[in-house]
Amino acid sequence: MPRGRRPAGAIPFVAGGLVLLWLGAAVAAQDPAPAFPGELRKGAQEFTFLVGYGEELEVFSGSAEDREFLFFIPRWGIVLTDPVGKSFWRGGLEFLAEPSAIVTTDTPRILAGGIAALLKYNFYTGTRLMPFLEGGAGLMVSTDRLEGLGSSFNFTPQGGGGFHYFLTREWAFTFAYRFWHASNGGTADPNRGVNVNTFFVGL
Repeated sequence: MPRGRRPAGAIPFVAGGLVLLWLGAAVAAQDPAPAFPGELRKGAQEFTFLVGYGEELEVFSGSAEDREFLFFIPRWGIVLTDPVGKSFWRGGLEFLAEPSAIVTTDTPRILAGGIAALLKYNFYTGTRLMPFLEGGAGLMVSTDRLEGLGSSFNFTPQGGGGFHYFLTREWAFTFAYRFWHASNGGTADPNRGVNVNTFFVGL
């Protein structure tokens, strides 16, 4: 049965991100020495574990379902360029590989596994805060078909942005928003697609 929207579902993730950011700022205030990497050089690597929550956008999906998703993503990245640009645009390009486990929170519960490749542009601000934009695509296989999709094998283009806040030179709190889409590319019918607003936190 369709259920009413719960637009406040993402509030715990946003509130948790703000609390962790505040705690990081408190730690930084006690350590006057630089404790952030500044600018990343070519070959620098990233290892981050992200946990995400998403709500389906019914207006785009054309679905009668009010689905919610949990995402678990261990990601690896490698910086492809030395710093480029000047002023606000100074930054570096990074390649990301993201295996993922995805679970619907409603019954019948559907499990999915996937892999995605993305490009990410990090903005170097000279502070602990490092904003970024990212986008890419991947593949997903699920234990059952989501409503609106005629196949359990789907493509997952996605994109968004967020920030890293460096607690030390090696550890950073990450918050991100991503628009996530799943569809089968016309290989099966129906193919109305699934569109999800997702929020991620991680270290």
